[in-house]
Amino acid sequence: MPARYVVALKGRGGEETAQAWAESHAAAAGVPVVRVHVATGDDADFAHPKPHRTTDVVLPRGPVPEQLARFLHDDDALVIGTGKTGFIHSRVFGTMSLRIAAVARCAVVVVPHLDLRFRSGVVAGVKADDLLDPVVRAASDEAAQRGEPLQVVHSSFSGIVPAPVETSASALAQAAALVQRLHPRATLRTRETVRPPAEALLDASRNAALVVIGAGHAHRSEHSLGPVVQDVLVNINAPVLIVPGGRFEHVE
Repeated sequence: MPARYVVALKGRGGEETAQAWAESHAAAAGVPVVRVHVATGDDADFAHPKPHRTTDVVLPRGPVPEQLARFLHDDDALVIGTGKTGFIHSRVFGTMSLRIAAVARCAVVVVPHLDLRFRSGVVAGVKADDLLDPVVRAASDEAAQRGEPLQVVHSSFSGIVPAPVETSASALAQAAALVQRLHPRATLRTRETVRPPAEALLDASRNAALVVIGAGHAHRSEHSLGPVVQDVLVNINAPVLIVPGGRFEHVE
């Protein structure tokens, strides 16, 4: 579990749901919540900041992703609110949302401004790579804490040519075996699809409480994420937990 939940605030609408999400998870885990005000060039009163009374930290003016990255620790979970527009709410968290997720060393949670009270279940997107393990661990832990079912989705779509059948079976089998080992009483459903992975995840998560995906490796650089993460965030319809590889080590 994270050592603390860090909520990035801009002082505009659509952040209440993200704050509530972070506070409920932090309370359940017994860890603190840190509310961070992200200052930018359009903050007219930055010279004399008067952050909201619940703000704990005001970051120095500068590139938002880099300032957040400097503040965050590897074992944090960064929580960002989003309006229901397909992009992170406001100009700051709009086109920069993918960069924020890309440069953060920790897990990133993007929470849309929706009524989440009647949503249930956790959806995890997996493929046969080194991110399968941390994604499944994070998703199964979340499902167990909630007492809700877990659905693991694997897409065979790979452009025009589907992935080999043995690859699909291997990914789902690995995921199922890991869930069984971590949480033997978990309610698990696996789903194989030939649809593009982002499309399949968005369809599966329409009423879900959380979607868990890996950060991806395609065109990996300091400021890039995999195409699936980008597509999911652009069309976000449920809270999304982005797990960076190697950040959810589990001690047994």
